[in-house]
Amino acid sequence: MGFHIDYSRFRYYLAVAAGKIASFILQKILKSSASAMPGKVAMTIYPDILKLVNERCCNKIIITGTNGKTTTNNLLNFIFRKEFPSVLSNLRGANMPQGLVSAFLHDRRKKYDWGIFEVDEGSFKRVTRDLKPDYVLVTNFFRDQLDRYGEIEKAFQDILEALEPLKTTLILNADDPLVSNFRKLNKKNIYYGVAQNQYSTGEQAIVESRFCPACSSYLEYNYYNYGQLGSYKCPDCGFENPDYDYNITEIDYRDHTYHFKFKKKEHDPHDITFPYEGIYNAYNCCAALSAAKEIGLPLNRVARWIGEFEYHLGRMENFQFPDKLVKIALVKNPIGLTETVSSISLDERHKSMLFVLNDNPADGRDVSWIWDAEVEKTTHIKNVNKIFCSGRRAEDIALRLKYAGVPVELVEVNDDMDQAIGKVLEEEVEIIYILPTYTAVFQARELVMARLEGSSKKMSHFREYLKNLKIP
Repeated sequence: MGFHIDYSRFRYYLAVAAGKIASFILQKILKSSASAMPGKVAMTIYPDILKLVNERCCNKIIITGTNGKTTTNNLLNFIFRKEFPSVLSNLRGANMPQGLVSAFLHDRRKKYDWGIFEVDEGSFKRVTRDLKPDYVLVTNFFRDQLDRYGEIEKAFQDILEALEPLKTTLILNADDPLVSNFRKLNKKNIYYGVAQNQYSTGEQAIVESRFCPACSSYLEYNYYNYGQLGSYKCPDCGFENPDYDYNITEIDYRDHTYHFKFKKKEHDPHDITFPYEGIYNAYNCCAALSAAKEIGLPLNRVARWIGEFEYHLGRMENFQFPDKLVKIALVKNPIGLTETVSSISLDERHKSMLFVLNDNPADGRDVSWIWDAEVEKTTHIKNVNKIFCSGRRAEDIALRLKYAGVPVELVEVNDDMDQAIGKVLEEEVEIIYILPTYTAVFQARELVMARLEGSSKKMSHFREYLKNLKIP
């Protein structure tokens, strides 16, 4: 009788062991994130591991696009984990193939009810080679890291080619002409969007795609919500927003919370609250609500989960100090920075701000995008005490603020992020906004959390002192 070795099985277990060791070294010894490297190690040993993830997930959703992937992914996970026993997802924000594999290594099971993954636009083709989604949700296309992705038309074309052979349902942002152009594919298409509201405008300074994706004529807009997202029509070929299957209407902002109505076609609207700023979050909520409704989840429960959602990973994430609130908001491209500044302008609390601009490879080496953003909107923000600038390109963002019309005496430059965060946290204000680029998000979170932990210990000692203090 011959001795048979199942080399595929052996390589799988070796890959898992190597990934686990890499994760232990990164987290326990180097005190670093293990969101991608363990997956990279595992894929080097067992390249087909993503196919195994595909087999173990009974149902799969992939979220792609430029902005909103992480928030939509986290929203869907928050909802689905309330409704299903086992959900696998790359919640740590690593959205390339190795990030998905790392998520699997951190939560390895035989079966998952759902796999919900955000996928980088540049990695979509590679991921869907092995991972076959039941649903693909596309958020938007904006210019982002042009030195890595190229122009947005290339990202669209790459995803289009990857989608063609897939048997999947597309959940598409009807208000982005590039995204709605996926209608040309012979798929089941579900469309979501945000109707005209009090924050819509007749003009928009930053529009990534002004031309019809069908015939290249100039698009005409009835209104813009942000970027090129709005109500559009081509006067030559008639290309326009497809009819909504799901949409959000009647947006209002009160008490630092968004209130709006969510409506399925030919159904009564449902009241939704979302405790975070930004018109872009109306789109993120609409995307998550649409996906949840499309698979049959009851709207009353889904609406409740949306209202209870809390941000993580630096996407408008809150950190409550004894005397102030600190909010971290990732900014990585012109649209993201513009809309974040716009949302801050709605907040009338006394505040200080910290911009952190890096040019590491994951940020994009070219930081000229800050000149395309409407940084001038910073001058509309009320009750600003101080604006700090930090990061590898601190002087660049300070210069951009100067040309935007921000008074120079309001701006302080410190390229040491640790020192800059220490200074901004000393500000006697109600709220602090920290706006880092991608590679600065995780460092900023760690520095803020370290100081929060130190502040909590001081408060604990102070309470114990008061408790033991004997007053005659």
